[in-house]
Amino acid sequence: MKIHTTQNLNSLALNRDIVSTNQTGEIRLNYSEKMRKMRNSVPDTYESGVSFKGKKEIVTKAVEAGKKTFAEKVANNQGIKKFINSGFFNTLTEITSKQEVMVQSGSALAICLILRPGTILAFPGKKNKKDNTYAAVHSISSGIWGFVVPLTLIKPTVSGYNKILKDMHKYMNKYISENMIKRRNPHLDMTSIRNADGSIKNVKEWLDREGRIFVSDCKNVRKIAQPKHISEVSEDTMKKYFKDLDSATIKDGANNLMTKNGKKAQMELKDIYIALKDKESGKVKYYPLEHAEESILKEAFPDLDINSIGGKGIDRLHPEKWLAKDGKAFKFDNNSIFISDMAETEDMIPLITGRVREEVKGKKTEIKDICYLNNSKDGVHDLGTAVERDMVEADWANTLQDKIGGWLPEVITAYPRAAATIAILPFLLKHVFHIEKTKKPKPPIEKEIKTDTEKTSGKAVA
Repeated sequence: MKIHTTQNLNSLALNRDIVSTNQTGEIRLNYSEKMRKMRNSVPDTYESGVSFKGKKEIVTKAVEAGKKTFAEKVANNQGIKKFINSGFFNTLTEITSKQEVMVQSGSALAICLILRPGTILAFPGKKNKKDNTYAAVHSISSGIWGFVVPLTLIKPTVSGYNKILKDMHKYMNKYISENMIKRRNPHLDMTSIRNADGSIKNVKEWLDREGRIFVSDCKNVRKIAQPKHISEVSEDTMKKYFKDLDSATIKDGANNLMTKNGKKAQMELKDIYIALKDKESGKVKYYPLEHAEESILKEAFPDLDINSIGGKGIDRLHPEKWLAKDGKAFKFDNNSIFISDMAETEDMIPLITGRVREEVKGKKTEIKDICYLNNSKDGVHDLGTAVERDMVEADWANTLQDKIGGWLPEVITAYPRAAATIAILPFLLKHVFHIEKTKKPKPPIEKEIKTDTEKTSGKAVA
């Protein structure tokens, strides 16, 4: 059992300015920082990878990490993780996704203002100094012009488009119709968008078809800290999940954990995760025991009488009350327990339960895990709205439409802007900056000189 000398996590949650350190010198982030990372982490896909195709087996020991590719090693670098989870990166990705044209123009501006002029002046080549200066100033001027036009024409248009999508309730029947909203959001309960007098409610009051708060972004799914095997978590984490745990019994193994008054220590059902490994691919997926589909439990526990587990969610019984197929008490192995806690890992993964959906792209059909929107009613027993196939397909269409909405003004103004650049810049450079490109000298005119032979020949012909 891996034991850390960390502070008690209950006090950690109360005092959000505390940072604890384990014996190896590893700094463990405080609770508020973990929550911020969970909120600001790069939006994960709602797909969660391809579901298992081969036979699955329950994992009852720490999962050994396989060989990692170079990309995985880079992704797991602590510095890169810190940057990706930072508020700055989160803001940067949000701006980039909503203002692609402006980001591209800004990048072009940086090149035209710094890189290109610097290269021209540093490596003049065969051109003379005056021509190099002209080229450098032309680059700077075209960069500024190329940024000003999108800033004054395109940015306001795209910002307006994004504002309409964000505040749909303000622009109903003015810029967007109910049919358009329904098409973009098939999970929206259209009867929930109006008040009794027919007026439109604030979008924050809208409900989806499952009766939960409406979330338009299908990628805003519920996530959990990647579960770790019970043998890998710290002693403080063990005490957090096993009430009144006798620390001295940890060394005796997961099935021999006892409370301080000599009773068998137990975890609450809602905190238990299990892991299934695909024998063919070696991939591992984690499932909350309270919400795992019956098909998952049947594969994980072949001897379990599935009819003895109760319902699902809050209605599911604790494993201590389950029965085996022979009618005897089911022996649940604590070595199959995985614990999800933000104090143990920085990695966040989508919550899945074993429900799947079909995903059709062209002639290719794949089976994907269903994730759940981040709109749980209680954050514990209620999962949130399931991301179904119609929602995913609508999201694809919305992404395409939003791309067109963002780039259409750029496409329309591209040719006029290029023509204006060609026509205006030389004039401005000449009359405002008093700089002009050196004109190529005219080639000398060759005089026709008739030789004596030509003269003689000419007379003979005459």
